Amino acid sequence: MGKINFLINYTFIGYVLLYLVWLPGVGYRFCSYAEEVTQSQTIEVNGDQVEYLPKEKKVVGRGNVSIDYKGVRLTCDKIEVYTDTKDVEAEGNVILKGPTVEIYGHKVRYNFETKKGEILEAKARSGDWYAKGEKTELMEDGSMNIYNGYITSCDRDTPHYKITTRKVIVHPDGKVIAKDVLFKVGNMPVAYLPRYNYSIKTDWPTLNITPGKKKKWGVFALSTYRYEVDESNKFTLRLDERQYWGLGEGFDYRYSFKNYGAGIFKTYYTYQRDRDRHELLRGEEERYRVQLRHRIDMTERTSAILEFHKLSDSEFTKDYFYREEYNKDPSPESYFYFLDKESEYALSFLARKRVNRFQSVVERLPEIHFDLKDQRILGSPLYFKTDTTFTNLTSKTSNSSTDSDVVRFDIYNKLSSPLRLLDFLSISPFVGMRDTFYSKDINGDENEFRSAFYTGIDLSTKFTRVYDASGSFLGVEFNRLKHIITPSIQYQYIHEPSTTPGNLQQFDDIDNINRKSIFTFGLENSLKTKRLEKGAWNTFDLGYFLVTADYLYKPENGSRFSNVKGDLEITPYNWLRIESDTQYDPDTRDFQTWNADLFIDKGDDWRFGLGSRYWQNEEHELTSQLSYRLNAAWAIRLFGRYDLKEVQSDGHKIINRFSGKEITLIKDLHCWIGELSLDIDRDGGTTVWFVLKLKASPKVPFDFKDYYAYPKERRQ
Repeated sequence: MGKINFLINYTFIGYVLLYLVWLPGVGYRFCSYAEEVTQSQTIEVNGDQVEYLPKEKKVVGRGNVSIDYKGVRLTCDKIEVYTDTKDVEAEGNVILKGPTVEIYGHKVRYNFETKKGEILEAKARSGDWYAKGEKTELMEDGSMNIYNGYITSCDRDTPHYKITTRKVIVHPDGKVIAKDVLFKVGNMPVAYLPRYNYSIKTDWPTLNITPGKKKKWGVFALSTYRYEVDESNKFTLRLDERQYWGLGEGFDYRYSFKNYGAGIFKTYYTYQRDRDRHELLRGEEERYRVQLRHRIDMTERTSAILEFHKLSDSEFTKDYFYREEYNKDPSPESYFYFLDKESEYALSFLARKRVNRFQSVVERLPEIHFDLKDQRILGSPLYFKTDTTFTNLTSKTSNSSTDSDVVRFDIYNKLSSPLRLLDFLSISPFVGMRDTFYSKDINGDENEFRSAFYTGIDLSTKFTRVYDASGSFLGVEFNRLKHIITPSIQYQYIHEPSTTPGNLQQFDDIDNINRKSIFTFGLENSLKTKRLEKGAWNTFDLGYFLVTADYLYKPENGSRFSNVKGDLEITPYNWLRIESDTQYDPDTRDFQTWNADLFIDKGDDWRFGLGSRYWQNEEHELTSQLSYRLNAAWAIRLFGRYDLKEVQSDGHKIINRFSGKEITLIKDLHCWIGELSLDIDRDGGTTVWFVLKLKASPKVPFDFKDYYAYPKERRQ
């Protein structure tokens, strides 16, 4: 079953009010009578005949009457304006056209003083939505009432579907309230609601039912119903049935309170059957999740964030919300964070607490961080900055009562002097000192104090050359090529700390500071060109290449290069992008990671992406996706994920196996889009689902699809 949406664009109201309701502030320029209305603004009225009748105190226009005002055009066969009562009547093929709305009516009546009016046999179009009614009233508060009409996203005179109602109220803030709503496919009623609230500012459907079949779930039907109290309070009710797992229910509540922030509160509950586990004794278990995300911005620079995630078990989001949530964050943590970010400093407060016993979390109850940004010292070329952090740390291991804790106070002071030499060389030497206090050492016996001295220097420059040549080579257009080379050298030295990491409990990078002497070399190349696009010359990157390498100077096992990284991007055409990034270890002569992507975008006709992901001793994976329009009515989407090699946690290797295959058939149903998808996972399990969605509200609340990660946008 598809989605039901009740929608009319709020700009419909805006234009009606702007060009009909606000007409008291505009005048009419015909003959010498424009001054009767106003001296500051005029609307030019054109027609085959335009005349003023002094006894009746009205202006009459006949035949091809038109009014042009601020990009909006009003046309009709006849118009009458009564100058004493401020009544206006326009009739006969009345059309009001604006940038985003068109209104058609047989007759329009309006009063300038009361700001009330009505449109008979009105039709309206705004974006992808259409409305029609026997009568439309314009109200003093800016709202609009439509009587005995319908709303649809189908542009045909006899729409494929329509949402009919005796009365619909459209408010200036975009809220739509309808009574006695009847959803019809053709002329056949299929659903009824006594009252319906909706916000026209959302692309989400009101009612959605997604049927399908999944190996773990069996036959399923997932449904959501959205109810918007107002623009600041929106509910999504969930009611799902899975053949093997049973009924699941919950709701999402999106809210926004003036001066108190905005957020979302989510719940989901199921008393799951265990039929999918092939156990001799099939039981049931209670599974649930409660989540809260809230953010408040007290000022432009002061904000606070609260996240709370309570789950019944570690597999819950993986089992029920894999694509929507688990892929993005498989193990969300609960915390409260406050930040005051001023121009000269930043002050933050963090409280992170483990809520779920199955998680491994480093608790910070609390962590207070003060960052004083670079401050110039008495007009000298010297700058001072400091980072100060107080943290009460507790490391908690999943499903274990064994914890480790410490109170840590860390201060890092830095003195630097950024300079520019010979107008092309940027140089910034610095010295620093880090002092850290621990309430206990690794044995928990006594306090520990550690000091570490830092020093280093950053050098960089830039060379630029512009070639005035223009033309085309192998179809690659270029104009005024610009080549930029940016070499850089960074050196950092950390003296042997007074206490080695082996004497400290390890919670994060601050605890793992050791002696270091490292050079980082970088070389960046970019090739840019100018291209004419939509009447303007814009800058495009034809190519970009960055290589960096670390050189470890006199460590315990000898000086050597380490951690060589490369980043390559090539965009010769607007429709083609090639990119690659890699990390190489010269010591072992192995690539630690290597990712590559080829992406072709030919617009609505077809798109193709091929990606390779390599992690040493872990996985080598290929992903590809093809979206292709077969004709005006049909399209197809193919996706594949192939493991050339995968090393599992137990050391077992999997070679040359599809981990996922997916095919989607897409049918254009004029005002609807139908999608039928089949997914086959690595274990041979299949998932089939069907989605029917309106073009005007294309978003769906459920996501089963696997995706190719398209490359990032082109550099500008």
